[in-house]
This record gives sequence, structure tokens and C-alpha cells, in this order.
Amino acid sequence: MKADLHIHTTESDGTWRPSEIGSEAKAKSLEMIAITDHDTTAAIRRAQVDAPPGLEVIPGIEISTSVGQLDEVHILGYWIDPENSSLQNYIKTMRLHRISRAQRIVSRLNKQGILISFDDVLRHATRDIVSRSHIAAAMQRAGYVKTKHEAFEQWIGAGRPAYVPRPKMSPEEAIELIRASGGVPVLAHPGLLHDLSTVQRLAPLLEGLEVVHSAHTPEQTVLFQQLARELNLLPAGGSDCHGPGGKDALFLGEYTIPVSWVEALRERRPA
Repeated sequence: MKADLHIHTTESDGTWRPSEIGSEAKAKSLEMIAITDHDTTAAIRRAQVDAPPGLEVIPGIEISTSVGQLDEVHILGYWIDPENSSLQNYIKTMRLHRISRAQRIVSRLNKQGILISFDDVLRHATRDIVSRSHIAAAMQRAGYVKTKHEAFEQWIGAGRPAYVPRPKMSPEEAIELIRASGGVPVLAHPGLLHDLSTVQRLAPLLEGLEVVHSAHTPEQTVLFQQLARELNLLPAGGSDCHGPGGKDALFLGEYTIPVSWVEALRERRPA
């Protein structure tokens, strides 16, 4: 029995609709998945309703936070209450920030000779969340880049000419928000951090560590499993799948964890 606790849909920057993701997961012989869209819970209910028999869809979210100037730290929340008022207030605020940021990125691209409009971007943002992935899709459609990855690497990734940072809460604030909404906080993809001391600092506030991830090497997976044990954190993991044609390759079914890991995390839910 296998699970994938890191999946995105069209409600953020994925390409599979919430109504599709369950069937796709079942076709990969998954027993459990978590919907962890960026800064939105909009996909959860539809994904649960349309899930095929035998597939559990866990309500989740991925919140971007920052530590200093270098590290962006992502916190995953599992078994959240999607309707929690504090969580929904955060989602509304971030939606406005994302729109403003996307408009500024488009303006910077225009000054660099990449002539796409914000309306071009919105054609790829099928829901309320506007992300850099949607900007990359507009650039690709207009012929300025061949792939979304190229857009990030050359233009809109951190440190690139059109990059614009967006306001982020601290990891501690995100963890508190997840707990307040009834969720279990887990640190996402530690292999993408510049400074692993962040893991040690946040460990007392967390319940788990994402040890399996599509960006982790086999050696890193072993390292993070050991680190999780040392810090008394439960292991977690998933593919970080964004669907076909997404900003990453298609990973559904390739980076899975045992259902026993999920059940251990479930027991850490607030009473």
C-alpha cells in the first residue's frame, strides 16, 4: 500500500483538475494522497467527492515562508480544516499578494523585451491563484522560452532579471496557523534548503519531515530519514507532482511512502 502526500492541482499551479487527480492516483495504485496546493484549499472538497473507491484524499496545504534572505521554507499541513477562518483569511491575503506580484513580474519582463500581458497570464490561471508557473506558461505559449523550467532559470526564478519576491510569513507563523486549523505540520523538501540548521531549529515545533521527495537523491533520502529519527520527527514524503506539462516532470506514483507512515502522522493530529 502506497501514499503520496504532496500533490498540486489546477487550483494552484498544477495541471490536473481536482476532479481528475483521484483517478490518476488510483491508476498508479496509490491508496492515499494529500492535496497540498499552494496557499489555497479550493481543490480539496471536489477531489474528495470525485475520488474513486479505495482512495483516501487527505486535506492539505503548502505554505511558503522565508528565513532571512536565502532560504524559502515550505511548510506542509495535513488534515487541516479547509474552512478554518484564520486559514481562509491568510488565503485571501496571499491571493491579493500573488496578483500584485505577478503584475510586477510581467512589467519587468516587458522592460526586458518579453511582451506578454497580464491577461495572457490569466488565460493559464484557471482559478484564483496566480503563480510564476502561469507566467512561465504564458512565456512558453508566446515563444519566448521552450519550457517552463527555462522561464524560471532565465527570467523569473530567484535572482533572475524579472524576479519579484512576495511577502511571506515566518515558518513559525505557518506552523501555528496549521495547528490552529487542526493540521499536522511537516517541513517540506529539506534537500532544497541552503542551511539545514533550519530543520534543527524548527524541529520542536514540527511533527514530521518530508524525507521522500522528487528533488532528493537516494543518499539524501537516507540522510533525512536518519535526521528525522534524531530530531524525533515522523518521516513523510511525496512526489510534489504538478501534473502533465507542469513546471516539473510527471512524478505521480514514482515517489511514494508506506501507508504506515501516514497513519503515524495521523495520530499526531491535535486532540
